[in-house]
Amino acid sequence: MKPLTIIFLLLFVSCGTSKKENYTETIHWIKEYIEKTQESPFPTKAIITQYVYKGETVFLVEGCYQCPDSPGILYNKKKEQLCVFGGMVANSNNCPDFLNNATNKKVIWKSFK
Repeated sequence: MKPLTIIFLLLFVSCGTSKKENYTETIHWIKEYIEKTQESPFPTKAIITQYVYKGETVFLVEGCYQCPDSPGILYNKKKEQLCVFGGMVANSNNCPDFLNNATNKKVIWKSFK
């Protein structure tokens, strides 16, 4: 094989095998949340779900998954709070378009099986 052909093949193969970012390790506040939840003497069903919302990667953090009185909070990568869903306060969903516009749903961590 010619050297140019080998270089082209290597570039082609490497483009298709890019690694997905592991946000549970690379975003400090997510890693810290997971560690604190795992260390808690009071186990809870917590879950972090990743979405794309309005062109941005966001994370829905539910400290008590499927608990009607516990809110879910939507953050961006910088931990800026974007939305609050559910909880004790009636009509607390301040992002009514979220379910219709959020895409690429992916659970990135949960404390239960």
